[in-house]
Amino acid sequence: MRTMMRRLAVTAALVLSLGTVAACGDDEPAGGSPGGEAAGAFPVTVTHKLGSTKIESAPKRIVALGEVDQDTLLALGITPVGMAELTGVQPDGLAPWTAPELTGEKPKLLKAGEAGFNLEEIAALRPDLILAGGDFSIDKEYDKLAKLAPTVAYETGPAEDTWQQITLQAAKAVGREADGKKLVADVEAEIASVKTAYPGLNGKGFAFTSVFPNGNIGVMKSEDDTSVKLLRQFGMRLPEQIAKLPGDGFAAELSMEKVSVLDVDVLLSHYNDDPATQKKIEGGKLFAGLGAVKRGSYVALDLKSFWPLRTPTPLAVPYVVDQVVPKIAKAASAAKPA
Repeated sequence: MRTMMRRLAVTAALVLSLGTVAACGDDEPAGGSPGGEAAGAFPVTVTHKLGSTKIESAPKRIVALGEVDQDTLLALGITPVGMAELTGVQPDGLAPWTAPELTGEKPKLLKAGEAGFNLEEIAALRPDLILAGGDFSIDKEYDKLAKLAPTVAYETGPAEDTWQQITLQAAKAVGREADGKKLVADVEAEIASVKTAYPGLNGKGFAFTSVFPNGNIGVMKSEDDTSVKLLRQFGMRLPEQIAKLPGDGFAAELSMEKVSVLDVDVLLSHYNDDPATQKKIEGGKLFAGLGAVKRGSYVALDLKSFWPLRTPTPLAVPYVVDQVVPKIAKAASAAKPA
């Protein structure tokens, strides 16, 4: 069973249905530039948690098994031949921050289950590089994937690498290390701009939550969590009562009887796009009685708002700044002064 940290880190198992569509299967990449022409010198060696991977020449058929991996490629103008599908967000299986980057034929969209990705589908794409820095199950399938093509895994551990780490790692693997550094710097500049554009967020305590199928509420409680880090970079703070919740890992699971701990400046909640559960929780006396709810400092996040906060990428973060931060800022304006 997943730990609480992984349940929230891989919320796809609860929030998303990951499926597949027909393969492209062409001899050339699905579209865009393969990156070889603008790539740096090869061979390139990438050291990661599961070993050291040597990429002999500029890859042209890349499979990306993590959202940061694939969004890094797309941000660099490289279209992978295969990448993970996100259903439930848009009918085409692509995230709204990813879809605009795909102007040609769509890559093969791959399914990730509890045991990881389907190796036969990946093999059929004849990859010459597999990027899996954001694949939380890569430890189970690394040896088999590495036999198909040079494979890059996470640097620190499942759900532990920052989006910046994975971005730089992926860029290095395709010979675009300098471009990767610029990409990170550009996105970090957008994050920094939030404090200026929305000064009302500064110092506001937040709770970032997702409701599980059993009706309990998962709340991110670690300063090291990717979502918490991003919200803190916007000037917000993780309240002490959230940070001190019991349990190991990045998150705590609360029963409704413990919901009073969520009475913070700004409450952000996602309901797995389950209107019945949302109605039940919001209609409950304990939840409705929270100060954040009563004064309007509460935001019910749909999937398009929740997922990019949960899984920041070089493409998702700018989407959050443009589309999600204004909602949070509006809620923060109803909170008490920091």
